[in-house]
Formats: sequence, structure tokens, C-alpha cells
Amino acid sequence: MKRLSLLVFAVLGLATAGFAQNILNSGDVRIGPRDVVDVKVVQDEKLNTLHATVSDEGAITMPTIGKVAIGGMTQREAERRIKQVLEARLLNQADVTVQVVEFGNKPISIVGAVTHPGNIGGSNLTLVQAITQAGGLAPGYGKTLYVIRTGANGLAEQIAVDIDDLLVNGNPDLNVPLAPNDVVNVPVEVPLTVYVMGEVTHPGKVELRRTQNPSLLQAIAAAGGPTDRAGRTARINRTVDGKSKTLAANWKRIAAGDGTDVPLQDGDTIYIRESVF
Repeated sequence: MKRLSLLVFAVLGLATAGFAQNILNSGDVRIGPRDVVDVKVVQDEKLNTLHATVSDEGAITMPTIGKVAIGGMTQREAERRIKQVLEARLLNQADVTVQVVEFGNKPISIVGAVTHPGNIGGSNLTLVQAITQAGGLAPGYGKTLYVIRTGANGLAEQIAVDIDDLLVNGNPDLNVPLAPNDVVNVPVEVPLTVYVMGEVTHPGKVELRRTQNPSLLQAIAAAGGPTDRAGRTARINRTVDGKSKTLAANWKRIAAGDGTDVPLQDGDTIYIRESVF
């Protein structure tokens, strides 16, 4: 099952990478104010214009010919426009390429459990680079993050990425390139809260990650572990449908591998008895 899950994520990652790259290279992307473009003219390198910022009026300034309005155009339309201007004023023939190197008016947004949520700059960013620019993950992040973007059909698409597989395992297939206007959502995970009392090192409230399937042994460990006086019995008190219910478990036997760990529910109270010997 795990292999199947990894395969699904790998295929998803490749498909997402291709989709993002298609957006970056697509003639459908409209150039807007604060976008940064590179313009190259094959016939005369002196006319090349690198890292030109599109003004609020939608124009860039090129050597010799001055301002050329390309705002609102696709990259292919901008190429044709600059070609027309060059051939009308300077060259008999002009072969022009225009590439948007930074989408200043179409930022990538990252929200949720990151240190600095908000818009991030740059172009051709990958998911890991975006998380890094946002200051990294903040405490309380969940198991899965989501990349939300508008597809070629105009409908919103949501891509799920396993955070541990991306950042801990370093699965390169999940480090997808991001496209203009993408939103990266890192949901905050609401912790499961239990109370561990009795013979543990740090009795009191313990918060556990729900996605880690919290169990009795995890709660005892999170409370600092048992004291030297701890007995073998753990009593778990919980409320089910408004009624109090008590479970008993031999935590020492479970820790030794001779028994099944007890899954916990939010609000459980665990009491570790003192040994009678």
C-alpha cells in the first residue's frame, strides 16, 4: 500500500511539474506591471534588454528605440510587437524572444503554518524554495500541504503533497515547480490533548499530533516517561456519548512488545498507578 501511495505521489509530482512549466512557458500568461522580462534580438545583441521591469503603464525601455508597450500581452504577442517596432525603425528583419523571468504582478502566496505567511517573490520557484522563503514551517503543521492553482480549463485544482515525504525523505518528485498565482496552503493541525497523571516524570496536559495516531505509550513518553515507582497498570478514563468509560492496560507488557498499544482519543485522562511492591 505504501509503495502504491509513493507511486501516486510520484506520478502526481511529474504531472504537476509539467503543468507548472507549461504555464511558465505558455503564450497564455499575460505580462503585467512589475513583471521582469528578458528581451533578446538575434540580429543585434546591443538591443538585448535583460531584466527590464514593466512599468505601471505597461511599458519597458529598450536601447535605441526607447519605450515599447507590452503590458497585457502574452509573451508571443510581445515578441511580435517588439519585432514590428524594430523592423519599422531599425532592422530589415528582427527575430525576437521575450521571457518573463519574474512575475511581479502574479505572486505566489503561502499561507498557514509557516513562519512568514504571505506573498513571496521570485520566479521558477520550487515548493521547497517557497517554504524556505516563507521562513520554514511553523509549529503545529499537519501531515499534508496543498498547492492550489487555476488549471488550463479555468477551474481550481488542488494538489496534495505529503510534508514528511517532501522534507524528511527528500522525495524530488514532490518538490514541484510553482506557477504564477499559485497558493501553497500548509494547514495547521489541531493537536489531540490528553492528560497523563500519576507516576510519570512530568504529569499534566500532553498534546500529540493526530496524524501520528496517538497511543498510550506515546502519551507516557511525552510526559517524560514513567518514574521508578510506576506500576504496570495504566487506567484510561474517557467520555463516550456523554458517559464515562474506563479502560485498563498493562503498559509494561505493551512496551515489551507483548500486546497492542491503546489508541487515544481527545480528552482522555491517563493515570499510571504506583507499584505496590
